[in-house]
Amino acid sequence: MLKKKSINLLFVIGGLIFTFNLKAHEMWIEPVKYQVARNQTIYAHEKVGQNFKGNQYSYLNTSYEKLDITINNKTRPVKSRIGDIPAIHEVTEEEGLAIISAVSTVSDIRYQTWGKFESFIKSKELDWVLVKHKERGLPSQGFTEAYQRFPKALLKVGSGKGKDKALGMRLEWVIETNPYTTPRTENGVIRARLLWKGKPLKYTHVGVFNKNDKQFIKTSLSTDKNGMVEIPQANGGEFLINAVQMIKPSEKVRNETGAVWESLWASVTYFID
Repeated sequence: MLKKKSINLLFVIGGLIFTFNLKAHEMWIEPVKYQVARNQTIYAHEKVGQNFKGNQYSYLNTSYEKLDITINNKTRPVKSRIGDIPAIHEVTEEEGLAIISAVSTVSDIRYQTWGKFESFIKSKELDWVLVKHKERGLPSQGFTEAYQRFPKALLKVGSGKGKDKALGMRLEWVIETNPYTTPRTENGVIRARLLWKGKPLKYTHVGVFNKNDKQFIKTSLSTDKNGMVEIPQANGGEFLINAVQMIKPSEKVRNETGAVWESLWASVTYFID
């Protein structure tokens, strides 16, 4: 229940639309501008969809467990207000590499057909889940999956100097090459590491989406034994990197949602000139 009656109908409708569209798993943070001056407002959309295309929503505090900005190793909550569009409004008096990070609340989806679940699992190259599903004697329809998202966005504020860092999220990308202070070259790469509970997650499917004024490119890669992946920087433009981890739900999640699986989604966005 919303506490303030002054929130207008548009924002309420926006919240309802958000609820109905949670069936789209993929969530990312997409800044309106990836490069801003110190003391200039950072605007960023919360988007849900796939293939770097999605709907954008107004800010609802019930959608997040955490929504933070980190710059120069200092982390604080983002000061968005209910109904804000874009969902993220923030100003920083410091300059450097700014990290917008979020931990969503846990949501769930019910699969009425095996085909939809199988299609999702295969698209993320998680075929072992299908085998385990049958080994556990789980139903082929009418079952529930819980899911939680962990998006990050890197922005250049002023000089853009600094490093991305692990923020303690269960599943998390850490971009080890600053995209704003590393010159773009034909063979240059951005190194990114995927962490699961703070440790490198090896041999995991990675989706890379890159769009600029001329083209959209979708690439499938995999982390190596150190949880590392190298993203070519030659095309420039906006980049979205994502990965999914599937686990058996905890007793708490299982009791609250009835889920037989839980998926964790990590994404990160950045821009290369």
